Amino acid sequence: MRETVLKWGSQSSTWLYLLLAYPVIDYVLRQILPIPVISSLWDEGLLIVLMLFTFVAFLQSNRTMPGIKHWLGALFVLGVAIMVTDMANWEASVEGFRSVYQYILAFFMGFYLLKSMEDLDKFMKGLVLVGFIAALYGVLQVIVGVKTPESWVQEGEAVTTRAFSFVTSPNVLGSYMALITPIAAGLFMTAKDRKQKWIWAIVALTTLLAMLLTSSRGSWFALAFAAFVCFYIWNKRVAGYLVIAGIIGLVALFFVPDSVPLVGKVKDRIFTLFTPEYFESSSEGGRIGRWGKAYDNMRIEPLFGVGLGHHGGAVAARHFGTIYSDSYFFKSLAEYGLIGIILLIGTVITMFKYGAGLIRNIQGSPHFFAILGLLGGLIAVATHNLVENIFEVPFMALYFWLFGGFLCALFVDQTQNKRW
Repeated sequence: MRETVLKWGSQSSTWLYLLLAYPVIDYVLRQILPIPVISSLWDEGLLIVLMLFTFVAFLQSNRTMPGIKHWLGALFVLGVAIMVTDMANWEASVEGFRSVYQYILAFFMGFYLLKSMEDLDKFMKGLVLVGFIAALYGVLQVIVGVKTPESWVQEGEAVTTRAFSFVTSPNVLGSYMALITPIAAGLFMTAKDRKQKWIWAIVALTTLLAMLLTSSRGSWFALAFAAFVCFYIWNKRVAGYLVIAGIIGLVALFFVPDSVPLVGKVKDRIFTLFTPEYFESSSEGGRIGRWGKAYDNMRIEPLFGVGLGHHGGAVAARHFGTIYSDSYFFKSLAEYGLIGIILLIGTVITMFKYGAGLIRNIQGSPHFFAILGLLGGLIAVATHNLVENIFEVPFMALYFWLFGGFLCALFVDQTQNKRW
C-alpha cells in the first residue's frame, strides 16, 4: 500500500488529475467537510507541488517553448513593474498580481508536463467526466426547483431558476459547460465503438442542457462563436451552412410562445437584450455602464492602467469597494492599460494560433476531432471573458492556461519531430 501511494505521488499525472477535479474537491472541502487551513490553502499547495514537477521537467526536457514565450515574458515583466510602482497600495497590488499570474503558471505546467497525445486524451476525458458531474448537479437543481439567488435573476425576466451546480454562479457554470461540451463532442466523433459513442453523446448533451439551464447568454453566444470557428477549420462550407441555420433558428425562435418549456426561457433571455429597458438598465448600473467606468479608469493612465487589483474584480472589491466589470478584458484594460491588454490578448491569440496549427497538421489523424473540440472549448471560455470575469474563477483560469499549454506542447512536438 505504501509503495503504491509513493508511486502515485511521484507521478506528475496524479497531481494533474487532482487539478482537473478542482471544483469538486474545493466544494467538498469548503462546504461539506471544512478543514481549518487545508480548506483555504489546498489549491495553493497543489500548485506548488505541480510547479516543482514542472521545474524538474523543464530541466530534463528537450521541448523548446515557441514564440509565445516572448508574449508571456513581456506580460510578466509588465505585471511586476506595475506591482512594484504602487507602494502606497502594496497589499492590493501584490494580491492583484497573484490573482492573475498564479493561474498563468498553469500554462508552463501544461507545456512541460505533457508527455504524449495519449496523455492529453486521458486528461481531456478526466476533465469532461468532472464537468459531467457538475452538469448533472445543475440539471437536478432545476428539476427539483432550487431557487436561484436573486442577484443572478434580472428584474422583470421570466427566468427565476438558473442552474449553478456547485460552482460560483450560473454564469460560471455556463462557461464551464461551454468548455466541456465541445470536448465531449470531439470525443464522440473520435470514439471507435458504439458504446463509447453513446457515452460521449450523453455527456455532450447533458453538458449542453446544463448550459442552457444556466440562462447564461454570454456562454451561449461564446459557444456559438467557438462552434463556428471549429466548423470553419474543419469544413468552410459546413460553417457557412451553420451560419444560415443559426439565422433561421433565431428568426424561428422569435415566434416561439414563452410558455414552451426551456425554449421559451431561451427566447426570453436572448430577446430581452434588444429591449429599451435592458439597454437603459445596463447603461445605468449593468454591463455597459461598468465597461464605461473601466474605460474611464484606463484614460487616467492609458499606457499602464490604474494598477493590478485596483478595478473591476474580487481584489478591487475587497480593497477599494469597486464593482465587478462584468468583463475580464475591460477589467484588464483598466488595470493594465493599453500595453497590458495588448500583451494579454496577444498571448491568448498566439496560443490559439499554435492550437490551430496543430489541428491543421494532424488533419486525418484519429485525434483530430478531440483536439478541435478542445480548441473550441478554450475559444468559448476566452470569448465569454468579454462579458464576464471568468478568469477570476480559479479553476476556470487554471483549466484555460493548462490546456493551452498542452496544445502548445503538442504543436512543438509535432513540428519538431513530425509526429502523427
